[in-house]
Amino acid sequence: MWRGRFHLQAMLPRMLLATLAAGIAGTLANAVAAAAIVNPELLSLALVPGRYVVAVLVALTIPLCLAVLHERLAPWAALALLALIPSLLAKLVFAAAAPWHLVLLLNGLYAAVALLTYMLCAGSIPSRLSQLTPSKR
Repeated sequence: MWRGRFHLQAMLPRMLLATLAAGIAGTLANAVAAAAIVNPELLSLALVPGRYVVAVLVALTIPLCLAVLHERLAPWAALALLALIPSLLAKLVFAAAAPWHLVLLLNGLYAAVALLTYMLCAGSIPSRLSQLTPSKR
């Protein structure tokens, strides 16, 4: 039991920093894509602090999925949640005027960038790549 608690305490700062970086990177990618696809004036979305707060809170689903779900299912579930939660918030809470397909596309980009950033910052990608390479016997 003590070993598990120590491991969690050691990993918590890295997990939180990875989540913060994931939310920020995903939000920036979302704003740049919205400016490129819809209207260049939408680049100002990158300056709205509330978007970063929501994005980081939504990015907390990544470590949750990785902790609870099977390692092969977790990234896919996180990707789906990272795309769906902000899309539902945008349309139902913030009354976004954009059509559903565009909201899902832009939030899908947020999801992909956020997940990739989290995995790079948390060190998940190098360990997964080492599992794919054949071992030297």
